[in-house]
Amino acid sequence: MFDKELFSEEIDLGDSKVFERIFKLHYTSLTLFANRFLNDLSLSEEIVSETFTFLWEKRSDIRVTSSVKAYLYKMVQNRSLNYIKHKKIENEYVSYLIRNNLLTAYTYGGGGECDERELEDQIYKAIENLPDKCKRIFKMSRFDHLKNKEIAVKLNLSPKTVERQITIALEKLRNSIRYLLILFFVFLLVF
Repeated sequence: MFDKELFSEEIDLGDSKVFERIFKLHYTSLTLFANRFLNDLSLSEEIVSETFTFLWEKRSDIRVTSSVKAYLYKMVQNRSLNYIKHKKIENEYVSYLIRNNLLTAYTYGGGGECDERELEDQIYKAIENLPDKCKRIFKMSRFDHLKNKEIAVKLNLSPKTVERQITIALEKLRNSIRYLLILFFVFLLVF
């Protein structure tokens, strides 16, 4: 184990070997820890990698006051929870747009009109292009207004699985209609 003062001094001086040892020692366990929050191994690896990158880039500003291990776990936990909070806000916004049919005709960049029907069609096409499981769960949630627990019971799934499938659906929809959101923001700024 590393002494916290030694860690701070060596890392502050740019000792990449100490940093590499810490990375190798904790990377896997931190990834599994992040995965408990995110339920997505690839995303968990990304969060942990970003944590180590941040640690290295800000090494001269960071002072470890607890154990190195506790410090890293707290950083990963905070980053995971911030990611979840951010995604929740994004998902709620997309749901709000879909639920409240806020797709009215407006003008965008090139001066052409973007008709409400066309935009709705694009959203429904994006929904229909979702994987079957995602699509079914998303429709039950957004169109049938069922809660995650109700969907889980009906489909004999865990509530976590339902939550994850809705998150996947919203991510895919957001990527499919990203420009629609940009247009909507431009519309809000113009008017």
